[in-house]
Amino acid sequence: MHRFTLAALATFAVVKTQPLFDGFELSNPQRSVSIGGKSTCISGTIYVPVTALNRQILKPAPKTNIEVTQLYVELGQVNSKFGSSAVGGPQTVRGTYGIHVKLCYPSDEAAQRKVTTAQLLTHGGTFDHTYWDIAPGYSYVDASTYVGIATLSYDRLGTGLSDHPDPLQTVQLPLQIEIAHLLAQKLRTATISGGRIRVSKVVGVGHSLGGAVTQAVAAKYPKDFDALIIQGTSTATQYAITGVASEALQIANTDPSGRFKGLADGYHVAGPLPQAAQFAFYRYPGFDPKIFSLQTSRKQTLALGESYTLPLAYTPAPAYTGPVAIVNGQHDWFHCGGDCTYPVDQAAAAIPAYFPNANKERSTSYLAPGAGHSVNAHLSADQAFERMIAFLNGALGA
Repeated sequence: MHRFTLAALATFAVVKTQPLFDGFELSNPQRSVSIGGKSTCISGTIYVPVTALNRQILKPAPKTNIEVTQLYVELGQVNSKFGSSAVGGPQTVRGTYGIHVKLCYPSDEAAQRKVTTAQLLTHGGTFDHTYWDIAPGYSYVDASTYVGIATLSYDRLGTGLSDHPDPLQTVQLPLQIEIAHLLAQKLRTATISGGRIRVSKVVGVGHSLGGAVTQAVAAKYPKDFDALIIQGTSTATQYAITGVASEALQIANTDPSGRFKGLADGYHVAGPLPQAAQFAFYRYPGFDPKIFSLQTSRKQTLALGESYTLPLAYTPAPAYTGPVAIVNGQHDWFHCGGDCTYPVDQAAAAIPAYFPNANKERSTSYLAPGAGHSVNAHLSADQAFERMIAFLNGALGA
């Protein structure tokens, strides 16, 4: 198997010696344009050595889909003790894991020389990196590179083309946070496209569970990001279990598509009926049924260890002092019960709650009209992208 540095691949040759990620090499490198069609991209796998303080999971993974449903019933019931009885004390986890990454930037060489900002894009649960580059007209990657901002999207550990280790003891939020932290650090010193692009500013962008990861990185490592964009969040947690229940999660290796055969039982996916995704993630008629079908065909895994440890990520980040933008779908179910204007604007209210010392003058919030939880897959995605890019231009002069 050949391995090439990202910097070498960025010039479509293997003669460069300066790596993009401090010596990290890209396995199985592929060059392409973005799915949206307007960016030059490089993708492959990097191997990330990481250590994290995970939690001991005391209960085994369910062996049947009936048991999976019962697990979430007990997690969501009134006065539930199930979660606390399943999660034990801390345990150190360390290893080197393959993480699939996709780096995109402007195709024009003159435009490349003007790029100084890159975004680390972290997707949510049951999605993969394509959430940021769904289709022409639904590509945040393209919206970014059009104005000269590079992007690094990746499949979280346990998802997509990344490694799938133990879904209970290994794939947890503390480890995901450390992986994102390492990627952010390496991205800040990246040299891309044969030295034409030199990154000096890094923006953390996350959706849903990926937003929680991004928030937690900002809390623990407040200097990692110069700005933050969080999609799909609020301080209202009471609606999430209904959204989870609607997904009809099942053991991934039993999915009729056959895409997840061989995975351990602790990896789950949404049920096979499209309504499993529609209730929690979409709002009709605010989406194109063709995009909806495309997204449901791309559904991805959620590790049970992530479900158990997700609350660890929703912690305030008082040491973070940069600007923040929170972008929700107007009708986000997970975080707003279907109406993010009630009883107040939930996106706006989340900023002082989670980021009390953020730059108030440059922070902002936005509710994408007619959209559900999956903002990027709705008809108003272009409006959301415009607001996100305008925020970056004002916050960083990107």
